[in-house]
Amino acid sequence: MLFQGGGSSIRVVILDEPFWTDRQTFLNSIMRATAFAGKSNRTYLALPKAAASLTDARPFHEQGIGLFTYDHRKVDEALPARFFETATVPLPHADKAIADQVQNEVIELRTQVDTLERTVQSLSEELMSIRRTSSRQEPVKPYVPARALPAVATPGGLPRCFAENPWVEVLSRRGRE
Repeated sequence: MLFQGGGSSIRVVILDEPFWTDRQTFLNSIMRATAFAGKSNRTYLALPKAAASLTDARPFHEQGIGLFTYDHRKVDEALPARFFETATVPLPHADKAIADQVQNEVIELRTQVDTLERTVQSLSEELMSIRRTSSRQEPVKPYVPARALPAVATPGGLPRCFAENPWVEVLSRRGRE
């Protein structure tokens, strides 16, 4: 978390209880706080009071990192952070050109997004129109043939699956033709 105001900046890395109980996560948070030291005017690591009592403050003091301890009632500054002078460096010309290029690309992307939104809106309206048109039509009726095929007598020796099968008659004529 970064706080800025009055020409100074304070960075706070907060460790909630689930994070300080895992050793690797705890060490990663300490390393992150160490990386921020010197990049802002003051850097703090905020720990629950229970974790602070188990933590050696000497490495933090050596790096200039302060410690906040907190519980449900209040927050205390257990170790003051060292003040680091940080200067804001004006952007060189090359960085300004890159910033202008990025800004132009953002404008182009916004234009493309607007075009896509209009297209989606148009397609949505067209789909709704099609749905309204198709819902007014009568339901499709199943096909029923106009004439039924005549029943074919099967010889007594054939299985039942051949009874009333139109292909039996067609195939029986094949040998005679």
